[in-house]
Amino acid sequence: MDPNSNDISIAKWDEAYANLLERLETDFFPTALRKMLELHVRFESMILTRYQDQAPPISLYHDLDDVQAAISIQFYATGPYLLDPFSQACRSGKEPGAYRLADLVNEAFFRSEYYRTFYRKVRISDELGVLIRRNTVDWVVISLSRGARQPRFTSEDVVKINSIRKTLSAAVIRNWNLRGAEEQQEALNHVEERLATFGADRLSPREAEVVRLILQGHSAGSASAFLGITEGTVKVHRHNAYSKLGVSSQAELFSAATRYLASKQT
Repeated sequence: MDPNSNDISIAKWDEAYANLLERLETDFFPTALRKMLELHVRFESMILTRYQDQAPPISLYHDLDDVQAAISIQFYATGPYLLDPFSQACRSGKEPGAYRLADLVNEAFFRSEYYRTFYRKVRISDELGVLIRRNTVDWVVISLSRGARQPRFTSEDVVKINSIRKTLSAAVIRNWNLRGAEEQQEALNHVEERLATFGADRLSPREAEVVRLILQGHSAGSASAFLGITEGTVKVHRHNAYSKLGVSSQAELFSAATRYLASKQT
């Protein structure tokens, strides 16, 4: 049966819903969740991320390979999440529900450095996120993505996912219920420690600080304010760091840091 069809039989829905309930608080819950979602919309990958107040995001689940996870999970949590439209939607108190990427951004976003250096690196053509609110400062986002050669999500896809939003929300909150948050945060701390060693054998301490801030999404201006030095000095350190690392742009720096994290993972 076509998962984008309007004709989802009661028997199919009943089977998927029962399967989801039976697998609550087990390792098989994400698979059951995916099958339920696939009754309504096609997608290639699924990521569940928890956003708590001003803390870095915590990955609850993903189905990515090691290299993709190094970009979309580990590296994302060190700073790029601050520029993510879905993360920003949670922080701004957007109404819970399903949204396409195009629902949250304007056309300029698709020409932004963040889009070029993040979305294109993971070969995503489009993303649909389900915003689940536990309270005003605690959210979970189910992110469904399609690959570079796939069509973008439609407004009809949004309607279909919103039709089961309350079921998704209740099941996700019940399944994780903050379970494993401390362990996930500890894992994130380890990633940040690994990233802190990126280029340590070639960069001066100040150059390394500038590189870490750039990787976290800072501009030269905001990095200068953070470090208490002039913007011109930041640019000099950035130029020297790029030369030592053999990169010539922020996109190349992003790629080098991602490869470094992936190598540490394996």
